[in-house]
Amino acid sequence: MTRIAIHQPNFMPSFAYFQKIMAVDRFIILRHCQFEKNGYQNRFAMNERWHTMSVNRGLENIITKMYLNPKEDWNKIKINLKEHESVLSKFDHCICEWLDLTNINIIVTISAMLGVKAIIDYDYPTKLTGTDRLLDICKTYNATSYLSGSSGKKYLELHKFEKENIKVDFQTNQDYTPILQKL
Repeated sequence: MTRIAIHQPNFMPSFAYFQKIMAVDRFIILRHCQFEKNGYQNRFAMNERWHTMSVNRGLENIITKMYLNPKEDWNKIKINLKEHESVLSKFDHCICEWLDLTNINIIVTISAMLGVKAIIDYDYPTKLTGTDRLLDICKTYNATSYLSGSSGKKYLELHKFEKENIKVDFQTNQDYTPILQKL
């Protein structure tokens, strides 16, 4: 039995993101998808404030999205969260101009710090969208079970998973504590 989850590479994700990774055998990072303005791909909330890495304008794919001033923005975040500077400094090597690579490096580093056992893999270019895309990824990685976030209840076409004998579960243990408070 292979249980997988799929998610975009968020910037300094909350603990719930890692709970999802820890609940599966294989975690697929979705790099070939649209950037979400005002989402979690280039910012995170902590201490009642958003901490943001500035990005180039446009509606490009995450894989081509670039941070404008990555080192400068990262240093501002470290100054604003000085009480967590010793932990944040462990991610200095992760910061680069590419949004997806910076976020992936952070996710992989935190996963190692948490002792995550799941294999972390990546999606691939495709014209498929929505449920069809997720289902194709599940089939590519021989999934027998797919763990979706709770919002998947709103958009997943569950009958397509049933037809392929892939069980769908929804994440229930979602601790949205900022990851820096868990490390």
